[in-house]
Amino acid sequence: MSDFKALNLISPRPERPGAFSCCECQIDVIYTYIMSSVRSYNSALRRDQAEATRERILAAMASLVDEGGGQEPTNRAVAERAQVTEVTVYRHFPSRDLLLKGLWEHLNRQDGVRVGMPESPDELLAKIAPLLASFDAAPAQIIARVTTAQGRAARASLDPERREAFEGIVARAAPKLPDADRDKAAAVLQLLYSAYSWLSLREQWDLQGEPAADAIGWATEILLNDLKSRGTAPIAPRVSSQKG
Repeated sequence: MSDFKALNLISPRPERPGAFSCCECQIDVIYTYIMSSVRSYNSALRRDQAEATRERILAAMASLVDEGGGQEPTNRAVAERAQVTEVTVYRHFPSRDLLLKGLWEHLNRQDGVRVGMPESPDELLAKIAPLLASFDAAPAQIIARVTTAQGRAARASLDPERREAFEGIVARAAPKLPDADRDKAAAVLQLLYSAYSWLSLREQWDLQGEPAADAIGWATEILLNDLKSRGTAPIAPRVSSQKG
């Protein structure tokens, strides 16, 4: 009671009717604040627990893929390894595509590949060197992603995002280019900005690190400059036929 008196929440004795009404309002405010804080804490705790479970599922998936030589594990096997139920796996990843997409993003975080999709021509050029550096930091894992069935399946889960990103880049560089030609240009730019080009330069030409980034950056810059000045000209070789 002395604590409440110290906070001026309770008067010793009401001198008139309704003297406690102010105190009761203050108590209601304090109660509401406390309960709001409790709800916020519980909500944050649930989010943290859900994220931890999600990461445990993805880590289990990754380890099973690695142990199986790239073979795709079943949801039951993933659930057993993660020590959760299959229902929990489906709650976090309702479809196989979402699970594969989550796996790809998990592997990127694990291997330090945090560059992400470029959103403009300038950003594409700026991100080439950091992307290749992240590949060089974990070559075995990156090679597995583009040479195993499971790795390719996980990579394919982000194809819609890749298409959207690179079609957007081409649209900014060459806004008048017809749609069919825009797809051709986007496909080539995206190929350059990928583990496939990194692997080809690494294995066939022993180009790694800065030399590889220079080569890919040079080719990308030439294509972007061509697109900016192309107008509506189709994406095709400019070959002039010779008479006679």
